[in-house]
Amino acid sequence: MIYLVYRMRLSPRAQQDMPGFWKWLEQRESWFYRDLPMVRGVRWFITVIGEIYTLECWAAFESEADYGRYRAGLATLKKDTDWERTRVSQGEWWEFLDSRLVADVPCSVGFGQFGAGNSSHSPAAPSTT
Repeated sequence: MIYLVYRMRLSPRAQQDMPGFWKWLEQRESWFYRDLPMVRGVRWFITVIGEIYTLECWAAFESEADYGRYRAGLATLKKDTDWERTRVSQGEWWEFLDSRLVADVPCSVGFGQFGAGNSSHSPAAPSTT
């Protein structure tokens, strides 16, 4: 899997209306990814120590080709005036800081829901495979 990771700093509006922001984020996710089936999953994280009010979005793709299809899909969606108007309104809620692509390592390490293949083995109870 490869992951597109975006980091965003919440706007003053979002910081002052966190319940409104979370509601908006739930709505955004449903329309933003609706026509992008090559995205296999999305995880969201908010910084609790360090750069507070910083959010990360991790979008998963099975391959670089799927990531390419995602970029092409976005280009097509941006031509839709209503979709693009909605997309750019996200600037009211956050400022994009940076993005990167990361990949899983090519070996079975990690445990729990974040481990290799989402296995449930743990360091205290090693897998017997």
